[in-house]
Amino acid sequence: CFKLPDNVSTLEGALIEPLAVGFHAAKQGEAHAGQTAVVFGAGCIGLVSMMALKACGVSRVYVVDVMEKRLEKAMELGADGVINGREEDVLEKAKELTGGEGFDLAIETAGTEITTNQAVQAVRKGSNIVLVGYGKTGMMNVMMSLALDKEVTFKTVFRYRHIYPMAIDAVAQGKVNLKGIATHIF
Repeated sequence: CFKLPDNVSTLEGALIEPLAVGFHAAKQGEAHAGQTAVVFGAGCIGLVSMMALKACGVSRVYVVDVMEKRLEKAMELGADGVINGREEDVLEKAKELTGGEGFDLAIETAGTEITTNQAVQAVRKGSNIVLVGYGKTGMMNVMMSLALDKEVTFKTVFRYRHIYPMAIDAVAQGKVNLKGIATHIF
């Protein structure tokens, strides 16, 4: 149990758990200033991952999704750019955004084989790919030869309770706009 500071609302408090997932993903990916990162998936976990990357000082963070409304929300919450995977070639856009170098870090939150393989293709040699999303079957075919050639490091996210204090502090300091995630209050 964690006490919320007086300047953190109960709405924000309710969203600390997903934010902790995002911060844990950023930590697993060794996020830091100067990097260019990509988040696959713009649902709640993708959005908090993007915000956590920004709070960790990552220089540019892009978000990939196939739903325009989610991409609009990502921009509203601070993404440096978005890629609509339904309307754009994700890999061509990744090359354009990174000068052909590839992203320094990818966080995959959609849990699909397609986006996981796009992450492998879109990162530069020696990058970290953090797998957060779960697929329906728990199984997928991944371009392992390319991952091996690029010396990619895969990391995962599951246990993250120890990150709650970091997430609470980021909200209290105004580094993360959690209120922007909520679209409806009942």
